[in-house]
Order: sequence, then C-alpha cells, then structure tokens
Amino acid sequence: MGKQIPPLAGAATTVTNILAIDIGGSKILAGVVDSSGEVRGEKIIIPEKPGEAALLTDIYSLCDSFLNDFEVSAIGLSIPGIVDAEKGLWLEAVFSKVRNFPLRDILKEKYKLPVCLENDANNCALGEKFFGFAKDCDDFIWLTVSNGCGAGIFLNGKLFTGAGGHAGELGHICVTDEDFICPCGNKGCLEASAAGPGISRRYKALSGEELSAKEIAARAVSGEENAAAVFRKTGEYLGTAIAAAVNVTNVPLVIIGGGISMNYDLFCEEMERTVQKKIYLTANKSLQIMRTKLGYQASLIGAAANYLYRLQSAPVEC
Repeated sequence: MGKQIPPLAGAATTVTNILAIDIGGSKILAGVVDSSGEVRGEKIIIPEKPGEAALLTDIYSLCDSFLNDFEVSAIGLSIPGIVDAEKGLWLEAVFSKVRNFPLRDILKEKYKLPVCLENDANNCALGEKFFGFAKDCDDFIWLTVSNGCGAGIFLNGKLFTGAGGHAGELGHICVTDEDFICPCGNKGCLEASAAGPGISRRYKALSGEELSAKEIAARAVSGEENAAAVFRKTGEYLGTAIAAAVNVTNVPLVIIGGGISMNYDLFCEEMERTVQKKIYLTANKSLQIMRTKLGYQASLIGAAANYLYRLQSAPVEC
C-alpha cells in the first residue's frame, strides 16, 4: 500500500474548533468546524486575480476574521491540484497559477497554530469518512465533479495516496475517443469531458450558445433536449470512469460530490446504466453509488476531518 498521510506534531488531544479553508477554482470558502462536523460562521471570498500573493491576501483576511471571533485548535486547508501533504507544499494548480508554494509553513509561522493541507478530493473522502455516508465503510472512492474531476480513495480504513502521494486522478482516465483536450495534455480525459468546462464545451457544439454548466442544468430541468442530452452524456463518461476504478479497487461504495453533483438527477440514470454495462458484475455485486451527504460544504468539512485523521497516528514534524 502507498504511503499514508502524516499526523500533526504537538496536536491537542481534545479538539474544539478547526478553522477550515476550502480553496476552489473560483472561490475561497472558510468556516469554523467543530469535532462533530458542524460548520459555524461560514464566509466566502471571490478572488479578483490568481497568483500566490493574491491568494495569501485573501487567506489572511479570512483567518484574521475568524481568529478574532473563535478559539481554534488548528487550521486545515483543502487545495485544488497537486499537493505534498508531508512537506506542506502546494506543488501545482494551473488555474490558480501556483507552483511549489509553501503555504503550510507560511500560515504556521504567522498564526502559531498547527496547519495541515491536502488535495481537496482527499479531504472530501476524509470528511465523508468522519461525518458522512462512509462512516462504517473502510473501502470507498470519493469522486469530485466540479471545475475539474478528482478522487480520494479509502482502502483498508486508510486514505490511500500512492507511492508519490498523488493517487486518485480519476479525472485523467480516458473515457472517450472524442477530441476533448485536457489541461494535462491528453485527449478524452474524464475531466475534459465531464467537468464544468467540458459540459459547456459540449453544449456549445450542440446549440451554438456558450453557457455555464449551472445554466445548462437549469435548461435541462426546464426540458430543453440539448441540455438534457449533454447531462446524459456526462453520466456516460462518469460511469465509464467509475467502472474502471471499481474494477481495479473492488470498493463497495462510490460517493460523488462537487458542483456538478448538485444536478445528480440529470445524469445519474445514464451513469448507473453505464457502470452496470462496463463493470465486472460478478466481482462487484454490492456496489453502491451515492451523492455526498455533506453537500456544498464537503471540502470545507473535509479540511477539518484531515486534522482529526492526523490526530489518530504517531506525531511527525508538521
């Protein structure tokens, strides 16, 4: 099995509040999460521009605001892109224009608190394990479908991160022969096909209109066939990736979250049909696919759950 996430050094044994920060492609969401998973004082910032300096300004603003009003035990961050959780580095996020950013140490030095950061999909899996549908399940996959696609994988009761710490890139499973260019440089990836920008691209090809995935979903709900067809095809792409992942891991549970999951009813039927068609049924008879219990706050709650998860292991430097 791959290396596991390291615990925090010097962490308190009794957790009261964790300041959780969810850095997304288009927003920064923050809130204080207690050890029961309850979110208090939620705030959101829409970044005006990408880049490390601008991100730090927004993060400081949120931290200062919450730390004036709450006593917290730690700061937890959910981060898009590639992360080295052990070193506390945000290695890369193309959309956010970040590379080799030592965010953990910057915040740790400024606020004199334990700080943990992790890829957002891994944190979502941790949130679902502590507070959601996976409480009693030791083997499951969390799949985020939003501006991108990523996954967190739990195996044998532990978050599986792989040899290099980057397991779970389901967004880069090839799901179609169509000429959809992915930010990773390949063609036909799940992320290029089923995430928000892919939905918008495919709708424009059908209708000539350039709309957001949210706007397209609203049209699908109102009965527009082009919009409904785009979401059905999204379900097929997701089902293809899920079947491949389950055939490899044999997990009995897949949980779907992220912004696109808010329109689960528009794609779930086609997704489940595709999974049944492409999965090895004899080996995976008990598979369940569910929408997250944690809703829009999954990554935020997951940032706090990451801290709780680290408390369970032997301390290392963090």
